[in-house]
Amino acid sequence: MRQVLPVIVRSLLLAAPLLAQDRGIPTWLTRELNSVSEMGHSTTAPEGPAGLRAFEQSDDPTVVAHPVPPHEPLRAARKAFEKAEHLAKKKLHQEAIARYREAVALDPLYFEAWNNVALELNAAGQTDEAERVLRRLMQSNPEHVLVFTNLATMLSGQKRYAEAEAVVRQAMKLHSYSFKANLVLGGVLVSEGKWSDEAKTKLEYAQVKYPEVKALLDHWPDNAAR
Repeated sequence: MRQVLPVIVRSLLLAAPLLAQDRGIPTWLTRELNSVSEMGHSTTAPEGPAGLRAFEQSDDPTVVAHPVPPHEPLRAARKAFEKAEHLAKKKLHQEAIARYREAVALDPLYFEAWNNVALELNAAGQTDEAERVLRRLMQSNPEHVLVFTNLATMLSGQKRYAEAEAVVRQAMKLHSYSFKANLVLGGVLVSEGKWSDEAKTKLEYAQVKYPEVKALLDHWPDNAAR
């Protein structure tokens, strides 16, 4: 599981006074959701198929009680996945999409490959198809918080905040202790101008894993809505 968490404390600090004046969508927040939520590529290396399960366990302190069912991809599917991942890193999105599709054709239960198909479609500007793939995954693989947070992040990036909130609230029903889900919900609420106690509470919880959020919390508007 590739984790991308850029250092953005400085930009958060610079943005916070402006956020207090203007409750519109802050650009940095969309950027943060995209990076912290990874628009989450799943990889096979170096951890192998257990990588996603390791991520799920670190993301949610309670996930051990409800473990993600293991799935060992077919060897040929995994080879196609690895080739796709190499292409994705080079930003060759269409070529990567083709390889990921090859992987899921060989192994229709390969969640990581389906997830990455959607992310590469989104990166290639094929957002409608990306959304359809992620919504199908929400139905077929609700045990993975990543599919919910990826879709919510994508919708937020399109300024479809109400829809993003609805998706991440679905995630919270299943993954209420997920640091990522709490982060995305708090971020989406702020994006909607809802500087509420709920948004603050979600971000306070998320900062356990994402300490960069503290910069925003330290500059929370005094007149925030309650």
